[in-house]
Amino acid sequence: MLKRWHLLGSVRSQILILLLVFIITPTTIISVFTINKFTAMIEQNGMDMMETALMHSMENTQNFMDGAADAALVIMTNTAITDPILKSDKQGTVQQRIGVSKLLEKYLYELKIHGIRAKEIAVINTSNEKIYSGANTFVLQSMSVTNWHEQVTKLEGKPYWGSFNNNGKYIYVARQVKHYIKSEKRFEELGVVLMSFDEREFASINSSVNLVNRSEILIGNANGLMISGTEASQVGKSLAPGILPLQKGNRELDLSTLYPSGMANRLMVYDAIPNSDWSLIVSAPIEELLQMQHKIKNMIMISTGLCVIGAFILAALLAHRMTQPLKRLSKDVKQRIKNGDFAFWPMQEPSWQDEIAGLGQGFYRLVADLNETKNKMHKVEIIKREAELDAMKSKIKPHFLYNSLESVRMLAVINKDPSTADMIKSLGHLFRYIMTDQKNNTTLADELEYLHSYIKLQKIRYEDRLEVEIDIPDHLMNVKLQKLVLQPLVENSIEHGINYKRGGKLIRVSATEVEDDVLIQVWDEGAGIDPDKLISLQDNLDDANSDIDHIGLRNVHRRLRLYFGEPYGLTLESVRDSYTNVFIRIPKDRANR
Repeated sequence: MLKRWHLLGSVRSQILILLLVFIITPTTIISVFTINKFTAMIEQNGMDMMETALMHSMENTQNFMDGAADAALVIMTNTAITDPILKSDKQGTVQQRIGVSKLLEKYLYELKIHGIRAKEIAVINTSNEKIYSGANTFVLQSMSVTNWHEQVTKLEGKPYWGSFNNNGKYIYVARQVKHYIKSEKRFEELGVVLMSFDEREFASINSSVNLVNRSEILIGNANGLMISGTEASQVGKSLAPGILPLQKGNRELDLSTLYPSGMANRLMVYDAIPNSDWSLIVSAPIEELLQMQHKIKNMIMISTGLCVIGAFILAALLAHRMTQPLKRLSKDVKQRIKNGDFAFWPMQEPSWQDEIAGLGQGFYRLVADLNETKNKMHKVEIIKREAELDAMKSKIKPHFLYNSLESVRMLAVINKDPSTADMIKSLGHLFRYIMTDQKNNTTLADELEYLHSYIKLQKIRYEDRLEVEIDIPDHLMNVKLQKLVLQPLVENSIEHGINYKRGGKLIRVSATEVEDDVLIQVWDEGAGIDPDKLISLQDNLDDANSDIDHIGLRNVHRRLRLYFGEPYGLTLESVRDSYTNVFIRIPKDRANR
C-alpha cells in the first residue's frame, strides 16, 4: 500500500494523471455536449418535420375543400339546374329532370378532369327528392337520423362538410340553395346541392406529404370520430369525447385509443381546419423520429472510448519522456546541494534538447551563480541600511520646522499678539496634519478639522470677503477617505471663483448619502466656468499629462480614482458668473478598506 502511494506521489504518476484528466475530461464533456446538442437538434428537426407535414397537409386539404366548395357553388348558381327542379311547383317535368341529370353528369366529368374525383353530385329539393349523377352513395333514408340538414341550413349557403357510411366510407360537402322573395323581403329555401367523395380518394390528397416511417395523417370530426386518414385501419375509430374539434393552443391529444398497446408513444401536431368543425392531426412514432439520434449517440460513444484509450497510451509515453531528464537531474544535484557544493557544472550536455533539458541546464547555471549572488546580497544589505538612515535624517527637518513654529507662536503669546499666535497655531496644525503618517487615510471629521484651520488662515487674509458654511451630518463624520481632499477644493473655490467675482464670498461644504455612497459637495458663488472649458476640464481630470490650470482638482480626482476605482472621484457642475459645484463621490462602506 505504501509502495503504491509512493508511485502515485511520483512526478511521472502525477503528470500521467494530470494528462489523463486534461485529455479525458474535455473529451467526455465534449462528447456529452455533442450528444445533448444532437439530441436537441434531432428532436427539433423531428418537430419541424412534423409541423412542415402538418402545414403541407393543411394546404392540400384546404385546397381540395375550397375547390369542391367552389364547384358546388357553380352548380347551385346555375339556373339551368336549379330553376327547373327547385323553383317549379311540380319539381320539374320528366324532360327537365333528365336535362338536369345530363348537366350534372357533364359537371361530374369536368370535375374529374380537373382532379376533383367526386363520386356523386346531387340536387335535393325541400321534399327530399334527389336528382343525382354518378354513384348513388348518399341515401337520404340512412341520413335522416342525423342533423346534417340542420347544419347546412344554419350555414345559409356556406359549405358544410360531413361524412357517412353506406357500404363504404364517404366524405361530402353540402350547400343550401335559397331564393330571395322580393315582395316579402326574405329568402326562401329551395334545396341543397351535395357532392360526395370516396374517403380513400379524399385521403389520397395527402399522399405527396413527406412523412417518416409509420406516420399518419388523420382528420377527426366534432364528435371525435376519425373520418379520414392515410391509414385506413384508423378511420372510424373514436377519441375520448370532448377533445375535438381542436382550437389554437388546445390541450395535448390522447391518441392511445387508436393504436394497439405499446404503440401509443407517439409525437403529434394538430390544428383546426378552417371553415369546418374538423381537425387535422399528424402523428408519428417517437422511436422513428429518434432513430438517427440513437445511431449518432452510439457512434460518439465508440469514438469517445477509442479517444480515451489512445489518450492513455499517449499520456504514458509523454509522461515517461518528460520525467526521465528530471530524474537524472535530481540524481545529479541532490547530494551536492545537500552538502553545500555550489561550484559544479555538468560534464556533458544531453544528446537532445527540449524544454525539460533546457530547464536542467538553466538549473545548473542557477546553482553556479549562487556564490556570486551571495556576495552581492551583502552589498545590497549595506546600501539598504544607508538608505534607511538617510530617510530617518530627512524626517528631522519637518519636525524641526514644526517645533520652530511652536516657539514663534509662544513668543507671540508672550508679546501679547493673539492674532499672530492664532495664525501660527493654525499653520502649525496644518503642517502637523500633513506631516503625520496615516498611510494617506483619515476620517471626514479629521479632514474637516484640518479644513477649519485652513479657513481660519484664509479669513485673516480675506476678512469679511470670505464666508464658509459646513453642513455635514454627524453620522457621516467617521466615513473614511484620503487626506487632503476638501482643502484643495476649497482653495480652488477661493482662487478661481471668489477672487474673480465682485461680491462673491460664500462657499458651502455639505454631504449626503446616495444609496451605498457618500456624496460631498463643495459649492461656491464665484465666477463659474465657461461651458466649453467645463467639458474640457471634466474630460481631462484622468489625464496625468494634461496641461490644465486646476491642478488641485486633477490631483484629488486621480487619487480618489486610483484608491476607490470607478465611478468614484470628482464631477463638476458650473454656470458662468453664477456658481461652481464640485461633487466628491466615495463609497460609504468600502471607504475603510
